[in-house]
Amino acid sequence: MGKKVFALLLSLALVTPAFAYSDVPQDSVLKPEIESAAQYGLMNGFTDGTFGYSQSITRAQFATVLVRMFGWDTVLPAAPSYSDLSSDSYYFPYIESALVHDVFDAGTNFRPGDAVTRGEMAEMLVRALGLKSAASLVRQAWKDRVTAQHFSLPFTDVSGDSAGYIYVAYSIGMTNGTSATTFSPNASATRAQAAAMLVRIYEKIKQDTTFNHAFYAISSYSQLSLSDEMDAVSVGWSRMSWDRTAASLATTSANGNEYCIPSGYSEVTDYLSSRGIGMNLSVFMDTSGGLQDMLSSDAGRTQAVEQIVNELTITYNAIGRNPYSGVTIDFEGLRSAQREDFNRFLVSLSSQLKAMGKSLYVCVSPVLVTGSYYDGYDYAAIGDLADRVILMAYDYDTRDLSDYVGTEYYKTAVPAPIDQVWASLKAITDPDTGVRDRSRVSLGFSAKQVAWQIDENGKLLSGTPVYPTKETVSKRLAQADTVKGWSSEYQMSYAIYRTEDGSRYFLWYESREAVEVALNAAKSLGVTGISLWRLGTIPDDALWSW
Repeated sequence: MGKKVFALLLSLALVTPAFAYSDVPQDSVLKPEIESAAQYGLMNGFTDGTFGYSQSITRAQFATVLVRMFGWDTVLPAAPSYSDLSSDSYYFPYIESALVHDVFDAGTNFRPGDAVTRGEMAEMLVRALGLKSAASLVRQAWKDRVTAQHFSLPFTDVSGDSAGYIYVAYSIGMTNGTSATTFSPNASATRAQAAAMLVRIYEKIKQDTTFNHAFYAISSYSQLSLSDEMDAVSVGWSRMSWDRTAASLATTSANGNEYCIPSGYSEVTDYLSSRGIGMNLSVFMDTSGGLQDMLSSDAGRTQAVEQIVNELTITYNAIGRNPYSGVTIDFEGLRSAQREDFNRFLVSLSSQLKAMGKSLYVCVSPVLVTGSYYDGYDYAAIGDLADRVILMAYDYDTRDLSDYVGTEYYKTAVPAPIDQVWASLKAITDPDTGVRDRSRVSLGFSAKQVAWQIDENGKLLSGTPVYPTKETVSKRLAQADTVKGWSSEYQMSYAIYRTEDGSRYFLWYESREAVEVALNAAKSLGVTGISLWRLGTIPDDALWSW
């Protein structure tokens, strides 16, 4: 179990007396959800003791529930944003708050008293979750006929822009439709049905993480104490290489190897051991180290497994024991041609680790809807073999924008855009090709922050990005002249700041709000594990939460 306590609101709900509404049938299958909606503070009954069980829920009421559901502060502008919205109505601040959070578009009329349709409910909820761009991604994939198998929708009565929203809402379990083949997007929903739909999602996103994991590298010592919040830590103290003859697992700094055991390693091993935190040896390898050739060779795979197993059996002199409870495989850059060879390697390694009572974690690259990317990871097979599968859903940004100097293309160079993160989560949880046991999946987060130098007109000056430290970012965000912003499309924070020499930079950074959106997306798809890359880079100023 994760070390965070289950959400207080849910815990209190277990001991709160049941709400008895006179118009809710005792045998209604929706009765538990209706009572939960009241207990969670999402929907209230009326003063006459009824819930409005069969009444349609209005657009104003639904917007109000969403604001309560996400805990947003209400907004009170000087004048209503819609001509048919009265500033003295109870729902005025809720609708304005939902508008600020991009739950719906600005316009002339809001139609607060109209019954909200099922299609509108799907769109509002998906946008409230920050997944508007995910719905756009689905629509574009259908248009381009790309990876349609991942976005199969059984409903024959949906089309147009609403179809993408309905697909996302359906994928996270908001509703199963009105029949096996119909969604009835233009039909209204009762208050009872709305309560059931929203409680399903609310309970998912408010649940606690069940497994917290972090990576530890040479420069992570300053945040070793954060491991107290972890169930396991993977230390990056080894690197595999292959010279076409022999596989070698390097653990020293010889030949410039940065994946090495530090001189004061006993402080780390003793700290983790004293707190009962599992410590895995992270084994890194990429294409520059001969990864493809090694995996394609029977001898290479065998030797690699032998090298890893040997490292888990030797005694470390400073502590008089072997410190590892398992292995974390971080083999990067695999393509489809290496998929079966990687599976063979994992089968052999998994068998030996299980015999030793050791755990196996495997890092996997995300799937891209618009390209193959690194597609050499068989999610289903890896999920059956590994105790934990770590989805590295970050580093989507480009490393070189030399061809785009003088443009604003840097605004698309986002480290973890929510549409791609959601698509990767959807792929790894696919019932046919994904990890069958979703409890084994952990969503990876990176504290990577990317800055681009720009001129006074916001045009790119250099095609080479800058990666400021967490201390530098904290300092820049605290400057009075720094302009901060939020991208509703990417669900990512940005800032524009100046350095001491007057240079101007545009910064993408993964704030607490961005982490929350991605984590909600993961939880809504049944993924409740997290993995942080890496200790030593996590912001100190409470920007992150999990």
